[in-house]
Amino acid sequence: MLEESSQFTVVGEAQTGSEAVKLVGSLNPDLVITDVDMPDGDGLEVVRILREQVPAVQVIIVSAHTGKGYERLAREEGAAAFIPKAKLSLEILSQVLQGEE
Repeated sequence: MLEESSQFTVVGEAQTGSEAVKLVGSLNPDLVITDVDMPDGDGLEVVRILREQVPAVQVIIVSAHTGKGYERLAREEGAAAFIPKAKLSLEILSQVLQGEE
């Protein structure tokens, strides 16, 4: 979805949280989109680490989990937003990044 958009440029992809943290350090992106469920942990931990190491990067968590508890935890960890995968779209991402969510 992002690669087909002229609004966003994908600069890297990671399969695990630890790989994501390393890539953010070397690629210095403006935005990281991560899932809650990851092979080596969870996206909430990625947010926590990135908030400490690269506070300027915005992090959006997406998940198939839709409980309000995940949204609250994502915000508490410093995520810019929590978006259920069923609602994920370029329009929603743009709204989040423009502070309209």
